[in-house]
Amino acid sequence: MILETSRLILRPLTLADAETAYYGWTGDMEVAKYVSWLPHHSLDDTTEWLKEIEWKQNDTDGFILNDNYIWGFVLKETSELFGSGGLIWEDSYNLFQVGYNIMKSHWNHGYTTEAMRAILSFAATDLGIKRVAGGHAKENLASAKVIEKLGFVYDRDGITPHVDGVQYFDSREYFLDLDEYLVSIIEHVANSK
Repeated sequence: MILETSRLILRPLTLADAETAYYGWTGDMEVAKYVSWLPHHSLDDTTEWLKEIEWKQNDTDGFILNDNYIWGFVLKETSELFGSGGLIWEDSYNLFQVGYNIMKSHWNHGYTTEAMRAILSFAATDLGIKRVAGGHAKENLASAKVIEKLGFVYDRDGITPHVDGVQYFDSREYFLDLDEYLVSIIEHVANSK
């Protein structure tokens, strides 16, 4: 499933993206500083991750409902793959949660917010998802800006564990009702004409 915005193409990642992803963001300690997964220590780690998040297809080239929907973020202007993000099922919320990571060289350009708007619209219109969760480490002010620009509503402070079960960080947790989100997008489009 390919999504498009004014500046970006969002496409499923493939095994051919392993090197770009590893050297660009999955293996970068600074990019992965505030995420719940551990930075990848080798190209093999990224390859295994890409296998885990692979989109499932049926015989008619349609996607199969899954517990994650991750896209690679590609700049239209240069065709450069520079990050990834999407929806990951979170048992503790019984909801999908948003997640995203991009290369440092592409920070502060609004790309993540732009990509996630398209993903949230897809979640609401194509998947019928009504509510999603979001969160960030308290110190991660850049992610806080993305979450707030997307319209998520703060719910509570929390503690987020890393997948290693040893490390934790203080976090802020949010929710977004997608029916309201779609109404706000329609109003924004109508007002911009």
